Amino acid sequence: PGAVQLIQDTAVLANAKALDTFTPSIALPATVNVVSLEKFQQTRSRFRGVLETSSLKDFSEYVQNQADGNTSGFVNSADMTCSVFFNLGNQDNPGHGDFRANLTLKKTAAFLALERAAGSKHTQKELSDFVEDWAPNLTALTPDRAEIDLRRAAGAIRSITIEQARKSEHIVGDMSASRSAMDQIEAKSADGLPAELLFSVIPYEGLQAQTIQLRVAVLTGGDQPVLRLRWIGEAQLREDLAQEFKQVVAEEVGEAIDLTIGYFTLA
Repeated sequence: PGAVQLIQDTAVLANAKALDTFTPSIALPATVNVVSLEKFQQTRSRFRGVLETSSLKDFSEYVQNQADGNTSGFVNSADMTCSVFFNLGNQDNPGHGDFRANLTLKKTAAFLALERAAGSKHTQKELSDFVEDWAPNLTALTPDRAEIDLRRAAGAIRSITIEQARKSEHIVGDMSASRSAMDQIEAKSADGLPAELLFSVIPYEGLQAQTIQLRVAVLTGGDQPVLRLRWIGEAQLREDLAQEFKQVVAEEVGEAIDLTIGYFTLA
């Protein structure tokens, strides 16, 4: 059978010719490998490659240097990404689309910390540590929006009273936790507990600074207080960031290339 197959394959190779299809095709035996000799040439047959960066400045400079009249860009604001194809071509002269530059904006460390804090429940110590760690970004406010010293706010978070047929007071420190007993039903804070925290942050490298409002809530369903930070206006801010990203990309490279909102995939 092997000899017969070899004879058949040899016959196919000897008579191989292009098929009558719109895309150039040829019938070859399954055992035939196509080998590119490009790597043995002094230069490549054509330029191709992909730049991946999170730097808006470097992305913009590279795109402006490489762009020509057939360069196309696609902005995906949901993922904060932009892909530029330098050899995509058009319907009349389609290119391979394998020379690209991709921008993916990175969230800053401060914004990541904010997202984690706003999406979790906290013990008293965890939230007071958050206030101390990010003090340069934070402003603490009373219910009437008077500013509170952050050291005082962190101390007040560590000392919260829960009254509930017995009143428990938890003083939380680095190495110890103490509880005293008494009575009633709602959470009552020691003097200085903030009602809101304002967090100033640049969300993504290359975008403008934002001030984010976090409302402090004390949950009293358990044996000890649990705190949450409610991000006021989160959905609107994320929508605003997406719009800002589109505008910034258009300002940086819009004159050099044709921009489309969306995600493009070569079929």
